[in-house]
Amino acid sequence: MDLREMHYLLEIANTGHMTQAANNLFISQPALSKSLRKVENELGTELFYRDGNRLLPTDTGRIVIEKSSEILQLAANMNDAVDSTKNLKRGKVTLGCPSIVASLYLSELLIEFQRIYPEISFHLIEAGGAELTRLTASGEIDLAIVMRPIYSDLLNEIPIVKNQIVACAGQSHPWFSKSYVTISDFRNMPFITFDDTFNLHTQIMERFHSEHITPQITLTAASAHFLCQYAYLSNQLLILAQPMINLYSHNNTIHTIPFRPVFPWELSIIFRKNIYLSTASKALLKFTQDYFFRL
Repeated sequence: MDLREMHYLLEIANTGHMTQAANNLFISQPALSKSLRKVENELGTELFYRDGNRLLPTDTGRIVIEKSSEILQLAANMNDAVDSTKNLKRGKVTLGCPSIVASLYLSELLIEFQRIYPEISFHLIEAGGAELTRLTASGEIDLAIVMRPIYSDLLNEIPIVKNQIVACAGQSHPWFSKSYVTISDFRNMPFITFDDTFNLHTQIMERFHSEHITPQITLTAASAHFLCQYAYLSNQLLILAQPMINLYSHNNTIHTIPFRPVFPWELSIIFRKNIYLSTASKALLKFTQDYFFRL
């Protein structure tokens, strides 16, 4: 029995008359009778009996009609969902992003996106760049925004943000008046920074090791806000990305000192290679590129 035949059965049950049902369905009465006999033969039982001038469902007929109605509703819902997805009326995206990057950029981006696509929802996973890279490569999240470079051959990346990593000194620190620093200046100089779940930590370690310098890290944490407060109160140097300092350092309590040569801080949006990307994810990917291009 197919959906068309189920629709025929419901119309017969609703009208109670073969001729009226055929008229409503825009088919001939013999064609409708033939369709009913075919279904009854397939099921091996009668679905209707005649009571005077009306056709009424048998006990089996009532069950078949009830289930046919449910199936037709499910089919209609499926078609609506497919149509909504194709036309970007509906969808869900699992997006990964470090908490600090979400604070810097995501609120305005997602609000603007949902003004255009109000029925697309998001599940935001906040973690460090290393963990987000793993989750994206394993297919557990659709898209992620992480610091470059990306350490996975399984992922595509599209650069979206370019800025720099800086050193930061409190007002009482000897480096407060410095106009720039080099990696070699940090020989035997303690500092604080993100923990090793962040790509920024990895980049710092690689940069120091390339200069044959052992970094003197006295504290690591996952919160940029905490690190800025700690640097100010403890009078220790902090290495962090410039936009993070701008967000959490107020009233010039921390002086930012650029590196020479520039220590880049760049973000990419990443997604797995050679897998299906939903229409909603593709829309967010394109929107994110355009959004950061305008900044």
